[in-house]
Amino acid sequence: MTLQGISPLIDTLSAQQVSSYLLRKGWKAVDYSNSNLLVFSGTTPDTENLSIVLPAKQTFADFPAKLRDCVNLLSELYSYDAQTIVHHIAHWDRDVLKIRLESPLKKEQLLPLDYASKMIALYNDFVAFAAATEKQHRRFFAKLPADGRKFADSCMFGHTFVGSFGLTIECPLDLTPELPMPNLPQPRPFKRKVTERIATAYVDLATAVQKDDPEVIVRNNTVGFSGNMCEILADIYEMSEGRTVSQSIIWAPELPPPQNLLTVEKGIPLDQKSCNILKAASDLLHTVEEPEKEKEIIGRVTFLRSEQPPVNTEEFAIASRTIAVLWEVEKAQPLHIRIELPIDLYRKACDAHKFGKKVRIYGKPRKTGKYWTLLDQHNFEVI
Repeated sequence: MTLQGISPLIDTLSAQQVSSYLLRKGWKAVDYSNSNLLVFSGTTPDTENLSIVLPAKQTFADFPAKLRDCVNLLSELYSYDAQTIVHHIAHWDRDVLKIRLESPLKKEQLLPLDYASKMIALYNDFVAFAAATEKQHRRFFAKLPADGRKFADSCMFGHTFVGSFGLTIECPLDLTPELPMPNLPQPRPFKRKVTERIATAYVDLATAVQKDDPEVIVRNNTVGFSGNMCEILADIYEMSEGRTVSQSIIWAPELPPPQNLLTVEKGIPLDQKSCNILKAASDLLHTVEEPEKEKEIIGRVTFLRSEQPPVNTEEFAIASRTIAVLWEVEKAQPLHIRIELPIDLYRKACDAHKFGKKVRIYGKPRKTGKYWTLLDQHNFEVI
């Protein structure tokens, strides 16, 4: 392992952070006569009587060079690249989502600002919907719940890293700073459950691509992708404009993940085939069965559409007419629901929209794709 391509995060590390990392890995602090030096002894399954010596303060002139030597050694000992070792030292209490973008010609020196901001916004929504799905499992959400947004707000845009365009999203796990008792693992907090859901989704995507079967994702939706997550990841690829997109996770070293999720450390690529799989899975997850009981729909008309103008002609009488109502769902966020209406009721809906009045109608809501529609509707009235 080498330090080539290492994150500039290494230059933010302190001697105390390195010391804490080594103690957590089982190294022992050695009582040394020179207080300007920190000395640690340790062993690994393949080696014995190892020593690490570091300047005691970050301000000492030789600290950067000695720190790099230390990271290089730890990289060799623990079979992680140097960048991951640096993340483990700096972020022992958080999971880190890594996203790498690479131009197909490898000549792109600058990333368009508009593209970068959209990419970050999409990943923000991806993480938020993962949290919302973990908090209250659903195959899809019509709108992002507040719990999801709150989780995303607790995450941080981390250091970029060398090599094409790399960015990181840090998810603090709220772990206790004390060393855990022997044979007593750290508790698994909600935030770790969210990153494990994201990792499971990545693994499911790789399997679905290998088998050319979006049902792999659909069948595992209780612990992996939701329809929203599929949709957002497909959007991320489609806006990449030929750039290679790869995603991976660096796990908080104090809370090892399940063995089956370790593969995401190496990166899961997004390509056209994965995009197609994600779209197909999203369509399947965005479809729900018709409810057994009808609902009362109350709200304001927000959209009116007719294939013909609303005049008393034969063409308008047979034309398709659709309205959208902002449905005031009890104890939930309002939903836009589409309703097909006959000519006389469509005119009433136009008047309700014109004068800002609410409407009431009964029927069976159903979600197909991105949209809610009302089936078997009856008793439309302006209120």
